[in-house]
Amino acid sequence: MKQVDFHPRKRRIRCIAHIINLSLQSFLLAKNKKALKAALEAAEDEHSEDTVREFAQELAGSKEKDPDGYEGIAPLQTLHKLAVWLRSSALHMDLWRRDVGLNLGIDNATRWSSWFKVLDNAIRKKPQIIGFLLEHDKDLGDIKLSGSDWELLSKIRQFLKPYAKGTLLAQTDKASAFESLLIMDILLSHYESMKKRNPSDQRLLKAIDMGWFVLNKYYSMTDDAPVYAASLLLDPTRRLAYIQQNWPEAWHQRAIDGAKKIWREEYKGRVIHSPSASLAQPAKKKKPVSKLFKMTDVKKKAASTDGDDIGVFMAQEAIEYEGTALEWWTRPEQRTRYPRLCQMAIDLLSIPASSAEPERAFSGARRTVSWDRAKMTCESVEKVECIGNWLREGHIVPSYQGGEGLCASSDLMDDDSPHGLYVEEQEATEEEDEEDDDMEDGWEEDDLYE
Repeated sequence: MKQVDFHPRKRRIRCIAHIINLSLQSFLLAKNKKALKAALEAAEDEHSEDTVREFAQELAGSKEKDPDGYEGIAPLQTLHKLAVWLRSSALHMDLWRRDVGLNLGIDNATRWSSWFKVLDNAIRKKPQIIGFLLEHDKDLGDIKLSGSDWELLSKIRQFLKPYAKGTLLAQTDKASAFESLLIMDILLSHYESMKKRNPSDQRLLKAIDMGWFVLNKYYSMTDDAPVYAASLLLDPTRRLAYIQQNWPEAWHQRAIDGAKKIWREEYKGRVIHSPSASLAQPAKKKKPVSKLFKMTDVKKKAASTDGDDIGVFMAQEAIEYEGTALEWWTRPEQRTRYPRLCQMAIDLLSIPASSAEPERAFSGARRTVSWDRAKMTCESVEKVECIGNWLREGHIVPSYQGGEGLCASSDLMDDDSPHGLYVEEQEATEEEDEEDDDMEDGWEEDDLYE
């Protein structure tokens, strides 16, 4: 039996959205680096929601009497109490909706950017919330926000804004793993700039130090997985120029050596197959580039040149391109010019920056397999979710929108087509309805959401 040569540390890609969340949990909750290290040890192996929750609980459970994290100050505590008060009664929520007109939301240890969303909603409806607090001051008790409290909430919101934007950028279906490096470069720079802007605010400086510590720790872990730097060097709009412009010189050679090692060991000697035009994707016009990425945009750009070798390619000047790096590499001319390097680029640039899409698939499947579809087979769930994803991404255009719809051969229509699935599900649903009629009468509304 052939032994598999697999190095898990070199192949591990971490979800950047979870890393951002861990950094912000540290900013909001951490008391000192000792508490941070204990929480990081608890979260060392996984990045699931349970791990993030455990990380937050570890930080919040510190026995320190005087919390230094930003969550320890009164305005955030007051905003949290207000969110809890609103959720404690349907009457409270109805009054809020009538007077304010926008749900406040609530902070959550595992929900990405939850604190920013609460603060953003509060700042957007500041006049209405002030009026609501005055009108219901007797019912709200000590839930009050002064002018200085609002100033501080606005300051924290402004600080958290780049993290919320970075999380949104990482969740898009176009984000590649190398963009984790771009986002972390920007956020580490943001931490440093905020320290310079607020030299006298000791509480903020301490909180920034906690968040920076965690983000920098995970940034250093990207050295273990050379695919991060390799995919960055394969971006035609950045190449080696990005590293030379934005990274310390001491980091350059390690990144270059890691990329060249992947090329040498896995791609340089590959057999070249004829390029398939079917893989080529038309370039899509980019949306307006976020200011986050503008900060690190390569200044000097020129036309692309040849050379089916990563060393030659990354040494060339960056080019202008209206589209993603993956779209550039799937074009027929690139597959002809760089036959082996193109295979490497497509493999690495296809790695997503975050686990958002798989998590969406699990959430979607949970809704698909509802109470009256509990007998659906795994195979049917897979087909429904796959077709749904293709429809959302535009790979299938419905016939009523002028497209061809879902194409399937006639011999598959009975069993495997979406129509066949629909019939099977309908039949299963009818059987389950007959079996479960008596049970349904005893269901409480809350049972449907457990």
